Amino acid sequence: PTGAAPRRSAAESSVRVDTELLDDLMRLVGELVLTRNQIVQQTSAASKTTDMELLGATQRLNLIASELQEGVMKTRMQPIDALWNKLPRVVRDLGAQCGKHVRLEMVGRETELDRTLLEAVKDPLTHLVRNSVDHGVEPPDVRLRAGKPPEGVLTLRARHESGQVVVEVTDDGGGIDAARIGAEAVERGLISAATEATASPAELLQLIFAPGFSTAAAVTNVSGRGVGMDVVKTNIESIGGAIEVESVPGEGTVCRLR
Repeated sequence: PTGAAPRRSAAESSVRVDTELLDDLMRLVGELVLTRNQIVQQTSAASKTTDMELLGATQRLNLIASELQEGVMKTRMQPIDALWNKLPRVVRDLGAQCGKHVRLEMVGRETELDRTLLEAVKDPLTHLVRNSVDHGVEPPDVRLRAGKPPEGVLTLRARHESGQVVVEVTDDGGGIDAARIGAEAVERGLISAATEATASPAELLQLIFAPGFSTAAAVTNVSGRGVGMDVVKTNIESIGGAIEVESVPGEGTVCRLR
């Protein structure tokens, strides 16, 4: 329409910034916030003897430092799609290798994470996706016998939920049999038979995160090495996150990162 402001191109409205510069800015803003806190505390404590001009300047400093901190935090945010766009190929290649048909669906790809979190979650998420294709989704003939379509569906979902980022990896595969997990754990000496007998299915499912645990019948380049879910759990917890698993035998599995 006439009189409308001309639309800026992507080149005009964005600039490339070295990530080290962003890290330096983040560090400096952190220092500024600490100094701001000290000044605010001292002027508040001596408010009766502090002149009004200094008090006003302190309040402005407080406000500006908070806005600056928020702005710098935003510059570090990236959509999770930057990580997800590498996964369709992982699913396609591994599906072909395992003789399975798997379709990848992605929901919430615009969800933003801090750059450091995005980097830290890359390997655990890739492992969970590989695990779903390798262990979760059944071969086409098995799916047909179970009355399912021959093509399996792997869904990635990301969303913000009460101040946290939640990422889910869901497959419509064979699910995890908690009883089999329990029996395998007893056999490997991870838990006693008495513990296994009284544990709930949810508690037994948590055993897949035990170091050295694997239910793979044969060692391949994808699974059976006893290295995997324990490393995923350690990596997620090292960045202050948590991982949980829910599964219905015959219907599928959800791995949820918070």
